[in-house]
Amino acid sequence: MLKDKNFWRIHIKWGIILGIFLAALEILKMFARKVDYQAGQLLDLAMIIGFILVLFYGVREFKDYYTGRLSFAKAFLSTITITIAGVAFLFCYDSLHYSVFEKDGLQKKYAVALDKYRNNLAKDTLTAAELSAYTDTVSSIMNIQKDEYLSINNVADTLSSEINTGVLLFQQYYTKKILSRPEADREFYRLGEFSQYSRRVLMETLVSYSEQNESKTSTAGIQNIIQNTNRVLEGVDPLEKRFNETKTHVPRYDKTGNYAAVSGAMYLIYGMFFGLFVAMFHYRSKDPIEPVPDEDAEIVPEGQETEPEQQTTPEQ
Repeated sequence: MLKDKNFWRIHIKWGIILGIFLAALEILKMFARKVDYQAGQLLDLAMIIGFILVLFYGVREFKDYYTGRLSFAKAFLSTITITIAGVAFLFCYDSLHYSVFEKDGLQKKYAVALDKYRNNLAKDTLTAAELSAYTDTVSSIMNIQKDEYLSINNVADTLSSEINTGVLLFQQYYTKKILSRPEADREFYRLGEFSQYSRRVLMETLVSYSEQNESKTSTAGIQNIIQNTNRVLEGVDPLEKRFNETKTHVPRYDKTGNYAAVSGAMYLIYGMFFGLFVAMFHYRSKDPIEPVPDEDAEIVPEGQETEPEQQTTPEQ
């Protein structure tokens, strides 16, 4: 079968059709990147449908040509052959596309992948370690702001001691509130929501502290310290921290050949997966190709039946 020229003619033809289809998707993705249109899911769906259709019609043509009943193994081999031919075509096109037509395409794809990765991270919940590290950071910033306030304002020892005690009390209350993860605020403990939520809790805690300690001389100083802390916290985001620590997980391709090879390998895996279903469909088809009759077999015209031979009995 593999030495048959018609076998290769059929499969290379459908492989080229598959390669052209996949190359067209690359072109559509290029235009989508240029206009910043989020069409990823739509193009992925089109890829799945188109991939399956090309394999289906390719195997069907091979099935019509094949003179025996098509086994599952032969049908699956057909899908793999078409996929390999299509991937080879796409590899050549990708090498040309990102070297000539869209020289900054790989950088744009990487930027899109990073943005998608960050959006997915934003849905994750903070871990206990991240939450503890965040409250430690807030306490550290608060201490720095306190020391600056005491130094700049040349605060007397008595007031300084009262401010130190107040800040320590504030830190304990705020840390306990954040670490408790109130049930009503569970949704705000996602990475994308937490930074703004934590600053809101900080200011709500300050309002509560100020109301309870309105008569104390140190209250004005603590208000100043917490407000400055809140401004510094605008640059502290657990989402950005985790993103910067883990963004190396997003693959980056600086060489066209590397991207083309990895892309081809992914499509080859898709072809094997889709090919299983296409091969099974053709194998279980209600209209399989029947075996060619044996040349030595007697051909009986349609509608004409052979009469059974009459048995003769010996004369008596």
